[in-house]
Amino acid sequence: MATMFRSRKGRFTATWETGEVAVVLHLMRLTHDFVAPEREDTGDPFLDLVAGLGGTADPEEPSDPALRRLLPPAHRTDAGQAAEFRRLTEHTLRSRKAANLATAMVALSEALPAEGDHEPDEPVKLALDPDQARAMTMALTDIRLILGERLGMRSEEDSERLHEEFALALQGEGEMDPGAMQQMAYYDFLTWVQESLTGAMLG
Repeated sequence: MATMFRSRKGRFTATWETGEVAVVLHLMRLTHDFVAPEREDTGDPFLDLVAGLGGTADPEEPSDPALRRLLPPAHRTDAGQAAEFRRLTEHTLRSRKAANLATAMVALSEALPAEGDHEPDEPVKLALDPDQARAMTMALTDIRLILGERLGMRSEEDSERLHEEFALALQGEGEMDPGAMQQMAYYDFLTWVQESLTGAMLG
């Protein structure tokens, strides 16, 4: 069972089970593929900047509600300004989110045992440096936004209702879709991890 993050000698440490690391890694990979920009970087910052400033059609507002939460319009009342801002910034924003997820995935992968047989409940030590910790908190925010949208968690009232349904279902006193129950379990675990890591960073 995961322990809270602690600040120790400039790093942020915790003990997780390999199964917990595997689940979070899986969610991070899915999110990375979801948000990564469609146009790949050239490796040259100037060329990437120029490529993002014209020559292609303006990107449309995402049709997927979860992606719209991650890439919201800058102007809700002026479609023209919103489209122009999206054209200038969407690729950079997607790249930044993908980079945060990639950094977090590397940090978690490094904590896993070497290739070979290991049990899901085998404990492993996480030790994040400050950059990895910052990337992890931002990556967790994006994953939670997607899970929240998939669950229909768009307000405080939605959150309270879903958590009440989840608690009753766990007690066998109510019904909840098995897929939604799994997503709620992921959401609550990631929320706890994020609060734990943020607290250690601020402590």
